[in-house]
Amino acid sequence: MTRLLIFTTLITLFSTAFHPAFDSITGTWKRTAMTLVESSGKSTDMNKMMETNMPCTKEMTYTFSADGTMKTNVPDACGALKKTIESMNASGKWTMSGRKVVVTTTMKDIPPATYDVDVSGSTMTWTFNYADNPKMPNPTKAQRMTIVYQRI
Repeated sequence: MTRLLIFTTLITLFSTAFHPAFDSITGTWKRTAMTLVESSGKSTDMNKMMETNMPCTKEMTYTFSADGTMKTNVPDACGALKKTIESMNASGKWTMSGRKVVVTTTMKDIPPATYDVDVSGSTMTWTFNYADNPKMPNPTKAQRMTIVYQRI
C-alpha cells in the first residue's frame, strides 16, 4: 500500500513537472470581446461595433492548428463578405514563444503582428500593443487592442 502511494505521488509529480505552464492556443475559438484603447485612454468596444455593422461576425470562429496555420471560419450569413474575409485570412500562420504569438500573413501591406497571450481555462486573451509593433498601420494612434476568445 505504501509503495502504491509513493508510486502514485511520484507519477503525479513527474507529470506536473513536465506539464507546460501555458495552455496551447491550438483549437477553435470564438471572439467574445474586442476593445481598442486610444493613446488618450478612451476605450471603444470594437466587438459591439463589428456586430452592429456586420451581425454575421458574431458567429465567426478562429482555428489555430498545431502545424502553425490558422483559419477564420466565416458563416454563410456573411454573404458576399464571406469570401472577402476568408481570402484575407487564408494564408495566416502563427508561432508561439513563451506568452507571445506572432501572426504573419502574405498580404504585402500587413507586417507580422506580435500579441501577448494569456490562456486561462477556456478563455484566451490577446493583447496587441502598437508600441511593440511599430510597422503596423495605426491611423487612429491607438495604444492597444485586447481580444478575448472562448474555446468552443
